[in-house]
Amino acid sequence: MRRLVIVVIPVRNGVRHLAEAIDSVLANAAGEVSADIEVIVVDNCSIDGSRSLAESYGPPVRVIGEAQRGAAHARNAGVKLAEGEYLAFLDADDVWRPAKLDRQLRELEARRDLDIVFCFGENFLSPELTEAERGAVVCRRGVGPFILPSAMLARRDSFIRAGPLPDLLEGEFIAWYGMALSMGMRSDVIPEALLLRRVHLTNSTRQAAHPADLLRAAKMVLDRKKRQ
Repeated sequence: MRRLVIVVIPVRNGVRHLAEAIDSVLANAAGEVSADIEVIVVDNCSIDGSRSLAESYGPPVRVIGEAQRGAAHARNAGVKLAEGEYLAFLDADDVWRPAKLDRQLRELEARRDLDIVFCFGENFLSPELTEAERGAVVCRRGVGPFILPSAMLARRDSFIRAGPLPDLLEGEFIAWYGMALSMGMRSDVIPEALLLRRVHLTNSTRQAAHPADLLRAAKMVLDRKKRQ
C-alpha cells in the first residue's frame, strides 16, 4: 500500500528560490520506499510572482493562499488540507537532498514508537551573493542536527494531536516542538545531511524583529509542562 506524504511549502516573496525548493521535493519521489508526494504551496501575500510560479507546475503541486501573514499561519493552512499519512515542511529557500524522504520514511516505518524524525543538515551560501554580500552574512559551516521545520517528517495524526503552530511571528516551531515533547511525543534525528539551508540576504532569521515572541514561545512550553 502506498503512503501519501504531504509537503507544505510556505512562501512570501520567494520567487527567486521557490522553484529549486519545489524541484528538490519532487526529486524525492524517486525514493525506494513506496510513497506518493503531494506539495501544498501556501502563498502568504506574495507580490513577486511566487504564486504564479508555483501554479505553473500543476499536479502534484497544489497552491493556496493565506491572507494572514506569518509562517505559522501559512503552515497551519497547509496542514488543514493535508490528508496524507505523513507531513513535512520545506521553507521556500531551502533544498532537500533526493534521499531525505526515503530515509525518514524508512525510519518511521521501522520504529512505530516514533512520532517525528528530523535529520542533519548544513548551511550553504546562495550562489547569487556577491563577494561583498558573502562577507556580510554568517554561514556556519559543518554538518549537524537541524531541529527545524524543513528537517522534519512527522506522522500527520501525531502532528495534529500536538495542535497547530502557535500564533507567533518568531519561535512558533520551537514552541510547538517543545509542547509536543511535553505531551509525550517521541522524536529522533537521522545523522545524515539531508537538508541544505540557504543563507542569503533575506533569511527570516536575519530579519528577526520580534524578540517578545521568542519569550512567549518559551513561556508556552513551560506552561504546558506545568500542566502535564
